[in-house]
Amino acid sequence: MAATIPRGIRVIDWKNADKSRSIRYRVRVERGDFVVDRSFSDLERAKLFLEDTKTPQGRLLIAQGRDRASLVVDEVERLAAEFIKEGRCTLSHAIDSYLRAYVNGKLESEVDKERVTAKAAKARLEFCKTVRVPYIKPGHVVPSGPLASLRQFAKGYDEKPIGDFYIDDLTEQETTEYINARLRAGKANSTIKRDIYALQSVVNKLRYTDNKAWKRLNGYNPFVQADKSKLKGGERRRRRIISDAEEEALLAELRKCRNPEMPMIFALAISTGMRRAELLGLRWSQVDLDRGVIHLNADQTKASEDRMVILLPEAREAFKAIPQVDDRVFHYKIEGFKTNFQRVLKRAGLTDIHMHDTRRSFISRVLKNITASPVAIADMVGARSVSNLERRTIDRIRQHEMIEAGAIKTEQELRWTVQHKDGQTTSRYANLAPERTE
Repeated sequence: MAATIPRGIRVIDWKNADKSRSIRYRVRVERGDFVVDRSFSDLERAKLFLEDTKTPQGRLLIAQGRDRASLVVDEVERLAAEFIKEGRCTLSHAIDSYLRAYVNGKLESEVDKERVTAKAAKARLEFCKTVRVPYIKPGHVVPSGPLASLRQFAKGYDEKPIGDFYIDDLTEQETTEYINARLRAGKANSTIKRDIYALQSVVNKLRYTDNKAWKRLNGYNPFVQADKSKLKGGERRRRRIISDAEEEALLAELRKCRNPEMPMIFALAISTGMRRAELLGLRWSQVDLDRGVIHLNADQTKASEDRMVILLPEAREAFKAIPQVDDRVFHYKIEGFKTNFQRVLKRAGLTDIHMHDTRRSFISRVLKNITASPVAIADMVGARSVSNLERRTIDRIRQHEMIEAGAIKTEQELRWTVQHKDGQTTSRYANLAPERTE
C-alpha cells in the first residue's frame, strides 16, 4: 500500500546530475515573511520538515539550520560523518582509554593494594558507562525556564547510557541527570561522589590518552559542572569502636581458624592502627623491633607517602609471637582475608564490626591512655590531614566521653554542644559579667 502524502508535500519527478531520474518530496511554505522551499529524497524527512514549519520554534530552528529534517540522516552516513570529525570520542571510548593507560596494567600486580584498587576502579567505571540518563534528541527544543521541570514530556525526550554520549555533547544537564539517576536507584551520596570524581578524572586524563579530544573540549569538563548540591550532607559517618569484651570474643573466634595468621593480623591492627592493606603487604625487612618502628613505603600507604609506624609495647609483643617463614610477615591476600574475616564475624555474632574499626579503636585508646595531641596521633596512624583526623575521629570520641560523663568540662566541649566552629563565634555569645542584683 502506497504511503499517504500529507497535504503540503508535493511529489516531483527529479532529474539527477547523472541524467537518471528519481522521486523527491517538495515542501514549499509561505507564511508572511517566512518563505521556504526544500526537497527531500525520503518522505519521512519531508514530513518532519513540514511539521517544523507549523510552529514558531520549528521555524526558528529552520532559520538556524537545526531543524529535525536537517539533522536526521541515514545511520551509516551519520556514523561516517562522526568518524571523520577529528577529535570526537564517546565517554565509553574515553573510559576504555583511561583503563588501558592507568588501570589494566595493575590488575595482575603482586602488590595487594594496587591489584584490589585497580579491580574496584575498573568495575566502577565499567558500570558508570551503563547508567541511563534522559536527554532531548537533536532537532528538538530543550525546555527551559518554567517548563524545564516538564522536560520528560517534551518532544524528542529519550534515554540512553551516558557512555554513548560524545563528550563534547555532554553538558552539565546530562551529568546532573546522572546524579539524579543514581539517587533514584538508592545509592549513597558518597558512592555517587566517587562516581563523579572518577569520571572527572577520566575526562581530565584525555590530555594524555586522547589529546585531540582534549583540545576539542578546550578545558571544559562536564562532570566538574554537574550540580552536586544534592550530595551534600545526609550521611552519618561511622563511629563504631570495638570494646574490650568484643575484642576478646573476636580473638577467641579467630584463634579457632586453621590459619594461625588470622588472630595475629587482628591483634596487630588494633594495637598499631595500621590499615588492612598495610599489614598484609608488610615485610620483615621493614620491621625494626629493636627501635620499635615499622617503615612503610609509599606504594603501601593510602596517602602514597613513606610513613613510620610507632610500635607500642603490646604491638612489639604481638610481633615477637609471629614466626618468620620468609620476608613476608603475613601470606594472606586482601580478598582471602576479607572473606574469612566476614565468616568469623558471623560465627561470633559480631556482624556490625568492620576491619577498619580497629583503626578508630586504636585512636580511642591512645587518646585515653597515652596522649591527647592530635599531631602525635596523626603521626602514629599515618593520617595525612591532622584537621580531618581531629574533626572526623578524635572529636567524635571526645564527644562520646562527654556524653558518658554527663558534664561539659572544657570550652571545646561547649562548642561541640552549641555547634560553634571556633572560639570567636562563641565569644560573641559569651557574657561573663556578674548578674545584676536588685
